Amino acid sequence: MTETPAALTRYHETVQAEMRAALPAVSLPIYDMARYALGWLDETGRPASASGKGARAALTMLGAEAISDQPSVLERAAAGAAAVELVHNFSLVHDDVQDGDVERRGRPTVWTIWGVAQAINTGDLMRELADAALRRALLRGASAEAVLEAVRRLNQATMLMIEGQYMDLTFEQRLDVEVDEYLAMVERKTGAMMGVSLSIGATLAGASVEQADALDRAGRRLGRCFQMRDDWLGIWANPDALGKPTDADIRRRKKSFPILYALSHAPAEARRELTDIYRRELEDEGADLPEAQVDWVHHLLGEVGADAATNRAAREEYEAFRSELDTCRPRPQAVADLEALALFTLERDR
Repeated sequence: MTETPAALTRYHETVQAEMRAALPAVSLPIYDMARYALGWLDETGRPASASGKGARAALTMLGAEAISDQPSVLERAAAGAAAVELVHNFSLVHDDVQDGDVERRGRPTVWTIWGVAQAINTGDLMRELADAALRRALLRGASAEAVLEAVRRLNQATMLMIEGQYMDLTFEQRLDVEVDEYLAMVERKTGAMMGVSLSIGATLAGASVEQADALDRAGRRLGRCFQMRDDWLGIWANPDALGKPTDADIRRRKKSFPILYALSHAPAEARRELTDIYRRELEDEGADLPEAQVDWVHHLLGEVGADAATNRAAREEYEAFRSELDTCRPRPQAVADLEALALFTLERDR
């Protein structure tokens, strides 16, 4: 099992406290729906512990550490980390509605408990709470100019993330998706939030625009690496380590990187068969692929080397992350943690 880097958990409790502080003490059930989505309550309102890994929050704190290790600076960055986590979780609540997913982090999704309309309201509320969390950096001594710049970056990244989700949904209705389009989608949907996590932390720590921009570019490449590794894990991971069955992406006919690679590298007859299988998804209204066809697709991916190609592409993004990181002239003490987190992204088994 790949060891989780210490940097991923070092600030977890600090950021969680900032997120809790951003929620007002209002006795209206929608706030408890948000607390449920964040993993703090169960569906009956009792305390729970089901929050996510907090990768984006960790990146925010490491982005700040790349510029300064002063405690007061890291306190300001925690407000930014709380904001990016709230935006990330807002997107998950809405994604679950759009994808029809009934489980998230081992629990029922918000929409399955309170309905689609209230899930949308809950996500909208969390997006506004993110701005409230970010403004708390002013209470920690951040300048108005730095907070305004952080807000601008967060708004831009959120729009890019929504663009990416739009593209991802349109891909479900297309049979001609190219790898370049996939990468553009991933850079928006996953990369934009990882990039802004690093750049907001740096901005609140006093980075120059050039340093923050370099970290933003680095984070976007890391987001692409993250998604490619996710695509690989969804097909070839050890199910025990992953915590769920593999080949789910094949069953759902998801146009992941390995599938797109096969569509462009498989022999002509196999490409036609694979295209036909995905065409039947549109005709069958998204019905899961029969097991015999799942096995055929899995075998085809191995035959054309899609597993190795996905790993190569992910490593290229990892190396691009390292190159962009160098251009921001980070503090040497922060580089080891950032590279350890990036390497974990590349090699994780779950």
